[in-house]
Amino acid sequence: MFKPVALAFVSSLLLSACGGNPFIDTPVDPTDPTDPKAPVSVDPKVAVDLRAISYDPSGGGALRVDMDGLVGSAKNVEFVRDAARDIEGYQAFTYQERRTQRSYIALVADNPAATGRSTLRAAAVSDGGQFNRHFGGGTFARIDLYSAPTGQFSYAGTYAGVFAPGDASSDLPDGLVANTPYRVQGDALINANFINSKVDGGVDNRWLLDAAGDRIDLNADGLVNDEDKLAAITFPMMDITANGQFLGDVEFSAAPNTPPGSTVIGNVNGVFGGLQASDVAGALVIHPTGNAGIWEHGVFNLPQCGTAGESPLCNPGAP
Repeated sequence: MFKPVALAFVSSLLLSACGGNPFIDTPVDPTDPTDPKAPVSVDPKVAVDLRAISYDPSGGGALRVDMDGLVGSAKNVEFVRDAARDIEGYQAFTYQERRTQRSYIALVADNPAATGRSTLRAAAVSDGGQFNRHFGGGTFARIDLYSAPTGQFSYAGTYAGVFAPGDASSDLPDGLVANTPYRVQGDALINANFINSKVDGGVDNRWLLDAAGDRIDLNADGLVNDEDKLAAITFPMMDITANGQFLGDVEFSAAPNTPPGSTVIGNVNGVFGGLQASDVAGALVIHPTGNAGIWEHGVFNLPQCGTAGESPLCNPGAP
């Protein structure tokens, strides 16, 4: 059961973060008109402690992580595939060198297999906290060509997040134990206008999941119902760059008369990929409850509505 945790996590972990594309990809011909105009980069606000990730999707998936902090005995730590913690469209990996040390979860998504495309990759990773600090971050990359369309489009699908703190990973005393983070699953929708180069979106139906994948009784009333959802979040309007990227605030979803920026809880950073921007991916870092000691590192990788692999969210019925 989730309990409010008073861990005094550091309010900012930006000093060790770095930008740049953390995935090693085959260079493309810069003369091709569908190639990106500039390399994709991840903003330090979202990369936070994550320096680089190396992911191989073959053979069920393999992941190595290079992250600032107490992560492991090597610079590039090999995480263990943990299919029991998968979230729809996202492969889960875990790492804990010893039960006395930090416990990590990483969630990685190439485009869902149903799209038949391989255009974007995105990931989020975090430990669950120990000794008043946690280490985490998010990243994304293009793995194929990109071109921008003309018009307005929607993108929808599953969102996944890593939530710190979580449950104790051992029976060490509370002041010593390393926590294993929870996971978050939600429904994401992003709308983009490539005529005016603007994008916005959000995530709702945000459920906190325990190690078994069960929804958590967040308010501890003995029932699991809609009152246990995490608050919906929104990405207010952002600019799309010439390279198809965007960066902006994350806010709690609120009534239109709420003053702009009054509910900011973090940042989101993303990129469009594929021919005619067939897909969008990105990562975020937020305080999901508004408490500075609670963190969520999230990731999304969504197909464009009307393309192969589109989500049922693309065709809502009338109220």
